[in-house]
Amino acid sequence: MDTITVDVLVCGGGMSGMSCAAFAAESEAKVLVVEKQNTIGGSSNYSAGMFWAPKSYEILRSWVTDGEPELQRAWMRDYLGAVEWMRQSGIPTSKRFGPIMTIGIGYPIKIPSLHDLHQKRILESNTGSSIQLNTSIVKLIQQRPNIPGDRVIGAIIRRGTADDEQGFYTKVLAKHIVLSTGGFQGSSSLTAQYLGVGGDNIFVRSNRGSVGDGLTLAASVGAATSRGMNTYYGHLLASPLRLADVDPKDFLPLAQYQSKYCLLINESGKRFIDETLGDEVVNQYLAKQDNRRGFILFNEKTRIQHCVSALFPNAGDVDRLEKARSHGCRVASAKNLDSLVNILNEWGVDKAQVRRTITQYDRVVRIGEKTVLLDAAVGRIGVPPKPLVEGDGPFFVMEVQPSITFTYGGIAIDSEGHALTSDKHRIPGLLVAGVDAGGFSNLGYAGGLALAFVTGLWAARAVAKGLGLMAPVLPDPNPNDLQLDLSTGLAMASL
Repeated sequence: MDTITVDVLVCGGGMSGMSCAAFAAESEAKVLVVEKQNTIGGSSNYSAGMFWAPKSYEILRSWVTDGEPELQRAWMRDYLGAVEWMRQSGIPTSKRFGPIMTIGIGYPIKIPSLHDLHQKRILESNTGSSIQLNTSIVKLIQQRPNIPGDRVIGAIIRRGTADDEQGFYTKVLAKHIVLSTGGFQGSSSLTAQYLGVGGDNIFVRSNRGSVGDGLTLAASVGAATSRGMNTYYGHLLASPLRLADVDPKDFLPLAQYQSKYCLLINESGKRFIDETLGDEVVNQYLAKQDNRRGFILFNEKTRIQHCVSALFPNAGDVDRLEKARSHGCRVASAKNLDSLVNILNEWGVDKAQVRRTITQYDRVVRIGEKTVLLDAAVGRIGVPPKPLVEGDGPFFVMEVQPSITFTYGGIAIDSEGHALTSDKHRIPGLLVAGVDAGGFSNLGYAGGLALAFVTGLWAARAVAKGLGLMAPVLPDPNPNDLQLDLSTGLAMASL
């Protein structure tokens, strides 16, 4: 087996891994990036490029009370500097957009431009840094093998496609190993273990390579896990839909981001969660319902306002109902409420309960009756979905299912990206970035692309510090970005 030596081995070439590698290479570290797929980018290649964050640390804490305060504070401290870095680096960055993801604001960026720049920074750094595709990490090497928490000094990597039965193995010695493999949502065994019964059958709307490599490798050398291992980010998808039948480029148009403007019921015909909590939250609650079947109900006005145009920049103008129909999903319209209820009954939903749900919701939300009890609270975060009122048709219904884009829980880290043991001791030589790291989100969503970029930067700073190099820094935030609307008051603890 050949042996090579580098300063840092980055395992995973997605949003966080490429961020780490590019910053580390610019700090004059010799970097090797190994990416198991045949292209860099990971799941960010399927995103709309929303570079978002919560409006403030205080709002983030009120929304994700079970996250780690130290991590969340450090994340928010670097966010606006990261936005300004995008602008100064020539990455096309749109104006601020909000609200986004219930509690946030965002600046849509062009993901391909960012990855192109990262590659250029790595390959033109004059450090001998390189990127290897179709290459995965299969084992971590410790200074003293099999001692939990002992220093990590390298790894065994395998080069070759999944169809290559043998592959080519290489020992890589490195002063720092960075795990940035994109979460464990693609592993049926890990999702069954952590997400509970049926967790291994949730639709996975991410790259095929994120199967928990980072989590498994970190655990093998004594790393602990964060809280929130049973929570995840995803969106309601049109249904029925099989992963094998969907091109990843359709993950976005098949997602029903507009669900917070619709009534959401389960197979029993009942509402089970406050829709205003946002699609990324109700998605997790639907996964706990019988058969994981949901149905969004809405009128013509809602369809026009929220279902046929881009919900945010870069998301693309698309008729989400027609897109769902083109994939054979259950979508229907009805001139009146009786017809709508009959359609749902044909789809296996309790007819009497649907009618009762629609009527009671209208009596509470539109008429304002105080004596009617609903199956679930409504309007806790925003304006409740419009009631379905006879005469406001046509009405629409779409069957939906939960999906998972990436896991919230992961390897326990500190605010510099070091992997931690259960006793909160650092594991020397081991860093973690992106969604391989847990502690930021927990049921509520704390950040995606921007958080991955920032945690990649943290790992690069730790590498530079460990090697005695100049650590990368972000520019000061643009003063205009500091004028944020902090009026939103949220409380997640009572969920």
